[in-house]
Formats: sequence, C-alpha cells, structure tokens
Amino acid sequence: MLIAACSKELSSCCHDPGIISLIAIIKNIMDIVQIIVPILLIVYLTIQLTRMVANPEEKKGMSKIKNQIIATILVFVVPVIINAVMNMMPQTFQVSACWNVAGGKDEVIMSKSLKYQNTHTEKANKLFTDRSEYEKGEERKTADSSGVAGGLAAGDAHGIIEGAEKVHKMYESQRWFYYNSLGQLKWNDIKYSTNNPSKATCCATFVGSAFLVGNVFPENVINKYNYNSVDGINSLCKAHNWVKISSYGSLKAGDIVIMTAPGSSGPGHVQIYAGNGTWYNAGSTNAVQRANPYSSDASGRFLWAWRIPA
Repeated sequence: MLIAACSKELSSCCHDPGIISLIAIIKNIMDIVQIIVPILLIVYLTIQLTRMVANPEEKKGMSKIKNQIIATILVFVVPVIINAVMNMMPQTFQVSACWNVAGGKDEVIMSKSLKYQNTHTEKANKLFTDRSEYEKGEERKTADSSGVAGGLAAGDAHGIIEGAEKVHKMYESQRWFYYNSLGQLKWNDIKYSTNNPSKATCCATFVGSAFLVGNVFPENVINKYNYNSVDGINSLCKAHNWVKISSYGSLKAGDIVIMTAPGSSGPGHVQIYAGNGTWYNAGSTNAVQRANPYSSDASGRFLWAWRIPA
C-alpha cells in the first residue's frame, strides 16, 4: 500500500519532509516541557508553601500558589488538547496530516540504531546495483495461463523482473518490513533506500529499487521523483513515455501496475506483474516477507499499467 502521508492523489497532504521534521522537533519540545516545567513549578510551589507556613499573615503567597497550580494544570492539558485537535482535523490539511506521522521519540531511537547498523552491517546487507556484478541465472519462462495476454513486455522488461527478483529476495532473507514511520524512509536517494539499514520499505519504494537494480533507470533520474509514493512512480513512467495499458487482460511480465488501495477508488498501490498471474509486491509486511512472486487475482483493483517502450 502507498505511503498515504505522501500521496496527493489519495488526498492526504503530508508530502513535505521538512514539515515532518519541524513538527517532530515541536513534539519533542512539548514532551520535554511536560516533564521539566511541572517539576520546576512544584519546587516553586513548595517554596511558597514553606513561606506561608513561616509567615501565615502573608496573603500574597496564597495568590501565587493559585497561579502556580493553574500553570501546572495548563502545562499538562494544553499538549493533550493540541494532540486531540490535530487528530480530529481532516488529513487533507497538511499540518494535521504531518502531525500524525511525525516520528518523535521513535525517530530519535531509530537514528541511533541506524548509525550502529551502518557501521557494522552495511557491507553485509548491501544489494548490488550494477547488473554486471550478478551471476547469470536461468531465463524466466514467460508462458501465461492466468487469463491475461502473457509473455514478456518489450524493451528492458527483463531488467524490471530481474531487479524485482533481486530486491525482493533481499527483503525476504533479511526480514524487511512495511514502514510505520516516515522517518524510516529516505527521500532523493534511491541507492540508500535500496539498502536501507532500517529495513523499512513500501510498495512504491520497492518498485523504485527494482528500477535501480535492474538498470531500468539510472539513480539520478529516479531521485528526481518521489519514489516513495504511487504518484512518484506513476509520474516517472509517464514522463519517460512508457506505454499506458488500460486492460487487465493485456498485462505482460514487467508491467508496472497502478491499483486502488483497499477501500478506495483512486490510485493507492503499485506492484509489478511477473507473468502467469503472479506478482512482486511490497504493500504490507506480509507481502514484503513472503516468497515472491506469488499468485493473485488483482483485476478488481486494477486501474492502469505502464509498460516500458520497445
């Protein structure tokens, strides 16, 4: 499934990583304020009470104590109200959408673990991005009995299938997962995303990585598009004059298929047709970790597909 927070086509407007980072900082500051300020206010309140006990006739002290109690309550209540308001607002409003996906504490922990993983496991986990580094395998059979036209799409469709196979095998063996925080994904660096130390991905990121590994598009071209969203993959194919396929029955291996998200009528998912009714897909953690390609009838969610030109 698509990164909903980054897809304009799904009417969810959190597509600006800068806003996400800013909101994450604000939320961290709010957390700190909720901890430190009440402690300071309690200390100050204790001092005032001590003075009141020492000098019972000091009436001004009671007024100060009331103010401190009110301030303490507000420090706790205001962040709760802000979070409630943001959760109630429609996700078409960019600030509320980004507020609900900003990482906060989880991103801080993740950044530390990424530094460790980069130092110790980057070489072991790295996926080759040059086709010459692969051992030549058996050519994929293209017979198709799934009710679609079958065969292999024209052009460099072999590269798409080869890239999808290499990337997905890495997902399966290393137990990658479907992202749960935007901070786990990387923008404008498909090579990093293909070897992401956090092992997080999504359906669109997977297709972008397949393009890179299969030498379908060079790194600098993929990085010009938001490859973490269906809209980005769709725009990439369209901008390079790929052939648009409007019939599910005409699909061929290597076609990039745009589909609806569950419960939606608009573009919300992308996966790669592998031929014979099978697919390469990374739309959920289950899809990421299970063996691919797998058989599935996706005709009910089909919108259109893109085929690399001859």
